[in-house]
Amino acid sequence: MDEARARGLVAGERVRLERLLAADPGGLNEPDGIGDGVGDEVDNADQRVTEETGVAVSQLVQARWEALQRAERRLADGTYGRSVRSGEPIPDERLEADPLAELTVEEAAADPSTADESDTVYGLRSARYPFVVRDDAGITPEEELADEEDVDEPAPEAPSGLHTERDSPG
Repeated sequence: MDEARARGLVAGERVRLERLLAADPGGLNEPDGIGDGVGDEVDNADQRVTEETGVAVSQLVQARWEALQRAERRLADGTYGRSVRSGEPIPDERLEADPLAELTVEEAAADPSTADESDTVYGLRSARYPFVVRDDAGITPEEELADEEDVDEPAPEAPSGLHTERDSPG
């Protein structure tokens, strides 16, 4: 990718992130950290959800901002468009989709740490789609972990002295 195009992509990402930061996605400029008029007087669940969502969005934007600063340093060093791990060229198509990409698709897919939801820099997530797609949309990450933990436990045995249908002959 030529340097002028790379600078344009990174500059466009800077403008986008500055707009997001100015919009205060985490509600940090609200006096109590949450928007007015959300929820009711008895149950503040809506307020907690709004607050936690705002914090999560702020963390994503902050991680992108840090990645932007690293990309600008790579532009200045002349290493933009190359993997920070191997030095291999990152395809132009990947940089067009995510100007802050730091790894090739192959490196990001092969790296188990990129599956970590807290790592938004090296992963395959783009600026437009920073979310993880799960195999089963109806199950939460916590339930998924609980299911994995249950596999290791043996099935409970019936207490002695009790007979079940499978204990009975015929």
